[in-house]
Amino acid sequence: MSLAVVVAACSGSMTATEYVDALNALVETGRSDIEASAVAFGQLEDPTLADSVAFVEREVAIRKEFREGFDALDPPDSLVEVHRVLGEAFVRLIDAAEGLVAVTDSVSSVEEAEQTPEFAEYLAANADGNLACLDVQELLDDLVASGEALADATWLPQIGLAVRAVLGCGEIDTG
Repeated sequence: MSLAVVVAACSGSMTATEYVDALNALVETGRSDIEASAVAFGQLEDPTLADSVAFVEREVAIRKEFREGFDALDPPDSLVEVHRVLGEAFVRLIDAAEGLVAVTDSVSSVEEAEQTPEFAEYLAANADGNLACLDVQELLDDLVASGEALADATWLPQIGLAVRAVLGCGEIDTG
């Protein structure tokens, strides 16, 4: 996380552009780390339970680091609800991954872990990112329709990109 993000967050409400730029910086780092971890895991021919646990633990660490930077952001009033929806989705993702890691102490194989309620919640939390995407889309639609001065809102398309990257959404239409 960049010091600029922390300083900006401590100085009061960020502008929409500052918020989106800081969010994009967090997203880029987190996405890069997650992708590198997924590539390394994908190269394993026959991953063991320990390999799978290590992969999810790395995911938790990356997401917690992102969440720490995310929590330091101070969105402008127009993006507070978007920030809340993203934050809630991320809490669920982290909690589900931590629950999956915790249950692996009581199973002896990946297949056995995949039969647990914790694995089902892990899959559901990741899939429910799409519901959060719909919520964000609705919030952005409302913002555009509100008539707020958005003529020079160069940040608007960028927030759609950031949300898609954070939650794995399809297209986010920003007008």
